[in-house]
Amino acid sequence: MSLFSKLKDYNAQLDEVLDSKYFSSNIKNLLLNMIYKIEISYPDFYEVKRCVRSKEDLLNEIIEVIRLYCDNIKTVEPDSDQAKMLMKHKLRALTNEKERSILTYPTEVALLYAISDISPKYFYINQENALKDAMQNSLVNGYNTNNLEILKDFNGWSWDISEDEQYNYIDNIIYQNLLVIVGEKFLYEWRTYGSTRRDFLQEAKKYIKVFTANDRYIKTLYKVLYLKTKGKDRERLNETLKLQKQKLRKMNDKVKFLEDCKNKKNKLNKKIERIDFALNDPKVLEKEYVKANSKLANNNKKVQSLKKYKKLIEKERDKYMQEISQISFLLTPSNFIKEKNLLMETTEAYNCRENLDDVFIKLQKQFLYFIDRKLSKMKTRDEIIDVIYQLRYYSRLKVGKNGTILDVEEINEYFDKVLKKAITSMCKIGAIKIISMDINLNFEIIKYALDTKIINLEETKISLDTDDDGIIIKVFDKDVFEKQGKKKIEVVKNTLEVKKNRKIKIFN
Repeated sequence: MSLFSKLKDYNAQLDEVLDSKYFSSNIKNLLLNMIYKIEISYPDFYEVKRCVRSKEDLLNEIIEVIRLYCDNIKTVEPDSDQAKMLMKHKLRALTNEKERSILTYPTEVALLYAISDISPKYFYINQENALKDAMQNSLVNGYNTNNLEILKDFNGWSWDISEDEQYNYIDNIIYQNLLVIVGEKFLYEWRTYGSTRRDFLQEAKKYIKVFTANDRYIKTLYKVLYLKTKGKDRERLNETLKLQKQKLRKMNDKVKFLEDCKNKKNKLNKKIERIDFALNDPKVLEKEYVKANSKLANNNKKVQSLKKYKKLIEKERDKYMQEISQISFLLTPSNFIKEKNLLMETTEAYNCRENLDDVFIKLQKQFLYFIDRKLSKMKTRDEIIDVIYQLRYYSRLKVGKNGTILDVEEINEYFDKVLKKAITSMCKIGAIKIISMDINLNFEIIKYALDTKIINLEETKISLDTDDDGIIIKVFDKDVFEKQGKKKIEVVKNTLEVKKNRKIKIFN
């Protein structure tokens, strides 16, 4: 009863918003169906993934985005020119933030993508970071893809990461990494916080360093972002990084650099004094206006009025003030070090001559290293079981069209190490049943059982048997048969701690 009453509440909220919109009845029905399907899929979505927003936060945000940022929603007809255009560019939908309009395929998944895409997303990053745009684009793409999973991969009774032509696996995995590392709440605040007063990237770097004692994850992330940038975006990025490399070279001579900064600051202050003198005295302002125009031979370039000239020099003053603010920032020792470290990290990406695939693999090894170090500090069942769920989910993330993350052999090797640590920790505290006192055999059996699409892992049961070739493992979701496999491992007598051919729950 409570399920349907809550469904009715969200439908009522959406109905109230839709009353003020001029959407067609088809669009309204599509929106209501979308909310209904999210509600139905949410329990499994939460159980499988763990790093998710609460159902209330998710649905309330979607409804609020519709209320504030969607005034015109249209769907494309099959075989229409608009549908062909979306298909050609491999787009689910087109959004126009200024006009608050959406053009989408008539499916709940495409509509949810459009609603995610049209919502404001800040992901503030310091302006001095040359990779700012690349990182913001990656986070926005990752957020949009992440938002679709609840409808794309869950249907209320099963979980399956489906094929997807629009799938950008690098952006998605970068986002999924950060979800596990810093958490959903942190990423939500980073996405929605419109002020520049909080440096989320710096906070994330510090948090990662607490566990890893190094900056390798962020440095490698910068390299991935640089290498995945293409065409004119790469050309612009190279220009910026080239200038930052020159700045870093100057900063290496700290005494001279700071002296140059002080001299530049003094010159800027003198320019501001001159502008202020003119702004405070109408006669001086007019004299400066005439003088400035006399230097411009082309009449088209001359400032047309004293009022316009005043606005120009006020704008110039603001620019000088910003430059002074940046210089003052660098004159503080701690800020000087912070700026120099940032330039070192970003220019290290500029100097990168590695292959994108190789650097991406390194990033995943460092992500798994973070999980490994965090596991070392975990003591409770709930903490460790969350990691097991997260690793299971991570293992099934798509890498391109034809494989998952564990199809990459080098990542698979590191993954096994971390999963083995999590399983061993659970066995030590009695949260997972010890199947064998041989740690390697115990791990292989439990790993096989956990490699499943069973929604609730704690309902997983296994039954074991042996033959001359090794051990036969049957996996059940409660009492429903799920799969069977054989491990070609020689089983020494009395190695197994459980009776053969008997269903056993893995989790205690």
